[in-house]
Amino acid sequence: MAELANVINMAWYICIYSLMAVPLTLSYRTSKVLNFAHGIYATVGAYMPVLISKGLKMSVPFIPVIFVSFAFGATLAVITHVLVFSPLIKRRSTPVTLMIASMGAWIFIKYMFYAVLGVLQKTWLTPLFYVSPDIDVPSTLSLVGIEVNAKFLFTLALTAIVFALLAFFLMKTKTGMAVRAIADNLELAQISGISREKILMVTWAISGGLAAIGGLAWSLFAYVSPETGDSVILQVFACSVIGGLVSLPLTFIGSIIISFTENVLIVFLHSYLGIEYSFRPFLSFFVLVMTILIRPPAGAGGGLPYRYLPKVKAMCKSIFRMR
Repeated sequence: MAELANVINMAWYICIYSLMAVPLTLSYRTSKVLNFAHGIYATVGAYMPVLISKGLKMSVPFIPVIFVSFAFGATLAVITHVLVFSPLIKRRSTPVTLMIASMGAWIFIKYMFYAVLGVLQKTWLTPLFYVSPDIDVPSTLSLVGIEVNAKFLFTLALTAIVFALLAFFLMKTKTGMAVRAIADNLELAQISGISREKILMVTWAISGGLAAIGGLAWSLFAYVSPETGDSVILQVFACSVIGGLVSLPLTFIGSIIISFTENVLIVFLHSYLGIEYSFRPFLSFFVLVMTILIRPPAGAGGGLPYRYLPKVKAMCKSIFRMR
């Protein structure tokens, strides 16, 4: 039973990490902004069912809250783009400047959200930090005669539907094809008449909305706090880096790798080497660093073999010349 619980936990984390990491990769590939504010979109999405249920003093239906979370996450991401990233992109700022700006946006939004929660907590006289949302979902569902956690099944279904819709949007719609064109070849896309600014707005809305749905999935799994997004941002970045910050399918595979590392590999290491479970973040960080060293994201100049191959060739040539 313990092994089955670990596998189920791994499936939970695959859903949560992929819902947060795939939109991070999508936004980077399109805008070239490594957005550290991404985690706060997930936090806002996780808090939507909490705020609605506490404010209205009622259980929140699951399907409507999906759209509410998406809408708030998308709006926040678009506002961040309009106020922070768009002016810097028009000034041709470097990727490093954009990344630092995203850090500033992350801190600003996070503490603004803390302030809003503090005011609401005093007004509603109810705790809003480290709480679980009251979502109208049954505790279990019968599947082939077996009682299964309904929240787990809902999360699996939500993840499958979200990625099916995203794939349809990117592959079959005109706007989705424009997003891919901007991501693949910006100059050629602009020559073809595609507006980069409009496509960036659409991309940021999708990225923020999907990250918020990832936060909603987290709220079904565990308690919610203003640090929810930050608590998983390292793992989310690791998933995206495994995908090279360009490939959505590889980013999903990255979420499988990180989830396996944190839920199955750590159990193996604990059982046979005595490594504590608290080393889970260390394993994610280790995978992140090794990925950057061996297969760094696009634009980082190639992996270790490619970096040192020219030096090895030059050394061999000098040796043969000496002979």
